[in-house]
Amino acid sequence: MSLRHGGELRNFSEHFGIPESEILDFSSNINPLGPPESVKALFEESAGELQVYPDSEALEFRREVARHFPLWPENVIAGNGSAELLDLAVRFLRPKRALVVEPSFLEYRRLLKREGAEIRSLFLKDREDFNFSLPELVNALRGNDLLILGHPNNPTGTHLAKEALPALLAEAKRRNVFVVLDEAFADWVPEVSLAREVRDDSYFFVVRSLTKFFTLPGIRIAYGLGSRKLIEKLTAHQTIWSVNRLAQKLGTAALRDEEFTAGSRRWLQEERNWLVSRLAALPGFKVFASTTNFLLVRHAPRPDREPLFEGMGRQKIYVRDLSELPGLGPTYFRVSVKRREDNLKLMEALEVVTAPLAGRTL
Repeated sequence: MSLRHGGELRNFSEHFGIPESEILDFSSNINPLGPPESVKALFEESAGELQVYPDSEALEFRREVARHFPLWPENVIAGNGSAELLDLAVRFLRPKRALVVEPSFLEYRRLLKREGAEIRSLFLKDREDFNFSLPELVNALRGNDLLILGHPNNPTGTHLAKEALPALLAEAKRRNVFVVLDEAFADWVPEVSLAREVRDDSYFFVVRSLTKFFTLPGIRIAYGLGSRKLIEKLTAHQTIWSVNRLAQKLGTAALRDEEFTAGSRRWLQEERNWLVSRLAALPGFKVFASTTNFLLVRHAPRPDREPLFEGMGRQKIYVRDLSELPGLGPTYFRVSVKRREDNLKLMEALEVVTAPLAGRTL
């Protein structure tokens, strides 16, 4: 079974014959601590908002985003999730040749193919723990007019060193390679974000999502940051009322909840370390270092057993199968970091499913 994205509970439920309510979902990288209590309270108070049109300019939300970095509201575009903003950028830029660092989010390829772009890949390597190499990335810019970069990258959880980012952007601008940075997971590691570097002469576009960190996938809210000229042009191509009223209101409240943000980052440090140590102790497993709330894992080949994804599914646990991702294969999977009680269930199921791997080495 191959699922294009994590979190496809209906398809998973139908495949394994398991009610959605009984599935323990480790495939989607959602913060298990959210949504923030402040956002949930506001949602319960907002029934009256259903009869009111949204602000077509999402001005209050854009002002709140701008306050955080700080920027002008004119440097900010609100979007119906990061997928809309990535789509909008690719449709507007219409690249002929685009560079994608892989393995990465499959949506980049789909958007580029739809626009007829030639896709060129730079592969992060297992033997280098999927770490970025600035010289290799700069060299790969040659001949392209667009770079789409997940930063931190999904599914590897890696990113460029902070000091390498200005060099990459400067070189890309010198070569007329526009850069789209997908920072869907940058709230977990804000020091590597380029959001604060946006200027009106910037030759890059930053996409940020509230879905993952604030646990708001159901309302679809994200924002993009770029030069005022770029934002003006992207907005002109955007469908009116793209971001609904509740999404704007709840997204603004989420950004204001600094206590939730700080608490989530403290929690992740401890729980990720615990889960890494437990996964690494399984015979035949390698866990790759991550700065995010998900982990890329490789296990030894299983010629005598069903695929790990299938085995875990029969345990009612949904891990992200990465078989179809360029640069990976059937021995790789990804899990999110969840609360301790759920992480314990994950480990119990893995120990059952992988018991025959004992004694094998990578």
